[in-house]
Amino acid sequence: MDMEESNTVAVYRLITSRLVDTRQAYAISKALNLALGEDSPRRLTGRLSGLEDVTLPILWSCQLATFVGLVAVLEDSKGSASIPELARLIRADGTEVPAELEAEAAVIYEKYRVFRNKLFSHNSTQRERHRELFDEAKISWEQLDADFDAVTRILFQIADKNQDLSLDLAPLMAFNDVEATEACMRKILSELGA
Repeated sequence: MDMEESNTVAVYRLITSRLVDTRQAYAISKALNLALGEDSPRRLTGRLSGLEDVTLPILWSCQLATFVGLVAVLEDSKGSASIPELARLIRADGTEVPAELEAEAAVIYEKYRVFRNKLFSHNSTQRERHRELFDEAKISWEQLDADFDAVTRILFQIADKNQDLSLDLAPLMAFNDVEATEACMRKILSELGA
């Protein structure tokens, strides 16, 4: 395996790891929000009461990880562990990567990028405006589920263009952690009576 191939494998595994971590954070956020009666993701502001007050730091952290992680794996930044960079590495090896996959990833990136740093920043003077944009975007659980599924599909379809990556089962197996997180959250919330 030459240096370029090993770099491609390393980038693929980093993207997969980040996407799995992000999907786990999202699973926690979604489960807690649904247990609290929230039918869609919401901006987190002000103090709450009861279970909401106790879970606020968890919700905040998971919501931050969800949007930061989702945008990070889609960001077109040369040298980063992202889907566009993986496509570049595979293309540099002489293999064609369908432009429509990258275009689909770019559309999802544009949908969420504004929330990555501004919405969750503690020192942005525009934070309230970005919170309003978040509310106006009316992001739903169904939309996030579909976008996460699309990002995962795009990643695997691009990786499938490279023989070393298509034979690498470790990233596929990592997604079992997402299912385990979802099951664990159901169990915890059931025990709490939420």
